Amino acid sequence: MLLVLTPRLWAECLERFDSLEQKQGFHKVALPTRDRKHEQWLCRRSMRYRWLRATATLQQNGRLSQRFFLDDSDVLARKDHGMTIAKPAEGGGGECSSRWFWPGVAACLFVQLVLAADCARQWTPTHDEYWHLPIGLRMWTTGRLDDDVINPPLVRLWASIPLVVCGATPGEAGPQPDVGDIGDAFWTANEARVRTWYFLGRLMIVPLATLTGLIVAVWARAWYGERAALISVLLWSCCPTALANAAIVTHDLPLTAAWMATLFALVRFAERSSWRTALVFGAALGAAQLTKLTALVLGPLGVVLWFVLRAGSLVEDAASIRTDAGSVGHDSDSCAGPKTSAKRGQFVAFWFSALAASLLVVNAGYLFRGTGTSIKALPLASSRLQAVQRAMSPCGWLPVPLPRDYVTAADRLAQDLERKHPVYLDGEWSDKPFARYYAAALRYKLPLSTLALLLVAFGVFAWPRPASQDRRRAAFLLLAAAVLPVLASGSTNQIGIRYILPTLPLLHLFAGQAARWLSDSRGRAVPFLVWTAVAMAPLALRFHPHHLAYFNLLAGGPVGGRWHLVDSNIDWGQDLHALKAYLDQHDVKDVRLAYFGTVIPSRVGIEAAAPPSRFPAPGWFAVSVNFVQGRPHAIRDAHGDRTQVGIDEFGYFRFFRPVARIGYSIDVYHLTEQDVARYAFELRKLQP
Repeated sequence: MLLVLTPRLWAECLERFDSLEQKQGFHKVALPTRDRKHEQWLCRRSMRYRWLRATATLQQNGRLSQRFFLDDSDVLARKDHGMTIAKPAEGGGGECSSRWFWPGVAACLFVQLVLAADCARQWTPTHDEYWHLPIGLRMWTTGRLDDDVINPPLVRLWASIPLVVCGATPGEAGPQPDVGDIGDAFWTANEARVRTWYFLGRLMIVPLATLTGLIVAVWARAWYGERAALISVLLWSCCPTALANAAIVTHDLPLTAAWMATLFALVRFAERSSWRTALVFGAALGAAQLTKLTALVLGPLGVVLWFVLRAGSLVEDAASIRTDAGSVGHDSDSCAGPKTSAKRGQFVAFWFSALAASLLVVNAGYLFRGTGTSIKALPLASSRLQAVQRAMSPCGWLPVPLPRDYVTAADRLAQDLERKHPVYLDGEWSDKPFARYYAAALRYKLPLSTLALLLVAFGVFAWPRPASQDRRRAAFLLLAAAVLPVLASGSTNQIGIRYILPTLPLLHLFAGQAARWLSDSRGRAVPFLVWTAVAMAPLALRFHPHHLAYFNLLAGGPVGGRWHLVDSNIDWGQDLHALKAYLDQHDVKDVRLAYFGTVIPSRVGIEAAAPPSRFPAPGWFAVSVNFVQGRPHAIRDAHGDRTQVGIDEFGYFRFFRPVARIGYSIDVYHLTEQDVARYAFELRKLQP
């Protein structure tokens, strides 16, 4: 425990400890010290020393007395009488030498960074990434932000900075290009160095995973202690889904970093409300809006979560005021009422300032273009926003305090969500959403070590520590983690766990509470389970560099995962260059290809026609897993033209065993006349 006091109060506190020791016969206890070296010596000497329980009444300048209860089960962080008292975080997992904490965090995040950079070097530009990076470059060179308004500009501008510095050119895409044309033009203009440009753009995303890990470390350390924080950071660093999204230029990992930064700023705002914490929270909230429109949820969610943390503090403050009123008489009554009412009014002002800061950041991100456009002047296309526009027609002259392109992006997103998308779960295709889709995705895509530690951490509800905030903080984390899966479960756009990626670090932070059970002396089973799960966490990285296609053993691993989830969960076009290397290595000249991606295969040296539709033929075939499982989409020929693929058009490949699996996302088949005859025979047996 570290106490930072004025010299007079420090001496009084030490004198109080000495008197209690003499009166009650306590054993000698190492008292706090301001000497950092001595503090580290104390930690090394006795990792489990318990602090003397004492009540110290401190008075200064005739002000009201304040009682501080010094105990290892309470968190005290108050400023009063010109002093600050702070304790190590609660959670029972704080027994860890500070000397090893940050090196341990750095080692975990460094491994994640290196592996993500290696994936960024090897992978083919993925489906959406093909145009995200070129659009960012066009924004810098043309100053236009409306090439693809459905996503805010911040991530694309950030990722394309190295391209601007190194002299890449966006190419000529025509007067009104679609996103695919922009990607094609960029590839054509930079064909000799195009992989280098994508690699440099990806390297701008990788550090955001490190930033997220640092937020997890600081947050978990503050709430649950150093041991819990190390476990949380280890789980984040060994999460294949997080690592895979850190290696590509999309909006999901930046959103995750901004999401965690905003929630952590919200925690600081709730625990220490001030103008500074309110403005920091507002700025973080605005920056999150500029990463992806999903961050719109953070506004109302932040209000709810603030009350989850703050409500208990308000009750405690009121109880403290009543206690002091009873102890000091009428003098305290004159102070209690105005102090409480002032706080309530100040909280409202804090929130208004936070929201104002958020709006300012969003408008600045769009250079204030179109800010203040009237409601009736907005060109809306989605039925939902058009209904809102009609309902507000009597006051349609009112200006909207948001950039025009930002409102258009929300309209495009709403319009996209109104369309039906094919959804696949556990071997079944549907045009309606599965309510259990994202719960199943978490069950299949999270490593078993994370799932085990999550189960152990849920014990905090059944056995919270006395006089602690365990349940309130657990409710905060679980509510924050559940909001995206719950909302997305009603959407038809269920095409990948990446849509709820901000949920993962929150779950890792929650799972870190399992460290509390490591020092549980009542049994050995739970500590053994925790230690085993921690030791097995790095095993999730054994499929490197194929982290995008990772599935745990419950789903059958990367090979069996296709029977549960497809789309960006396993196959996003990342292995086209790996396929080219395989074909060259095995001297396969004549191959037919069905590739789920936006890169034109001929540009990586694969000249291939599409496989036959609905019925097999002899020869060599390379088929993306999405098409093997029946995903309807489009394929590109050697000239870049797109051909639509119907549902289950290449599903007959499920009958055959592939001779190779390229990164678990592309299957290679070598079919003979006998294989085709066998398929025809089995097909006839099924016909009536």
